[in-house]
Formats: sequence, structure tokens, C-alpha cells
Amino acid sequence: MTRRTAGERRTLGLWTAGWLLLFLLIGLLWVGDASLMWPVLFVPVVWAAVALRPRRDG
Repeated sequence: MTRRTAGERRTLGLWTAGWLLLFLLIGLLWVGDASLMWPVLFVPVVWAAVALRPRRDG
């Protein structure tokens, strides 16, 4: 198993957060009530923030 570099991990995290945001938004608009369920969109924002945080490889 190979280890990913910090850049690869960051890119994968942002890619995942982007798709998660897209799917949550589609689901929210399709079956949900956006005025009540909009806080769920903070999940991919937090995911992206975690992906972007500075890390020390050690």
C-alpha cells in the first residue's frame, strides 16, 4: 500500500467534499425542505476545512 502525499490527500478531500455538497444539495432540493434542512450543507464545508488544514507529515 502506498502513502499519499499531502497534496494528493488535500485534493482527494476537496474532491470528496465537492461531490458530497452536490449530492446533498440535489437530495435537499429533490426530497427535502431547504428552509429547514439547509444546515446539512455545513457538513461538506467542514469536510473541506479539514482537508485544507495545514498538516505536519511525521
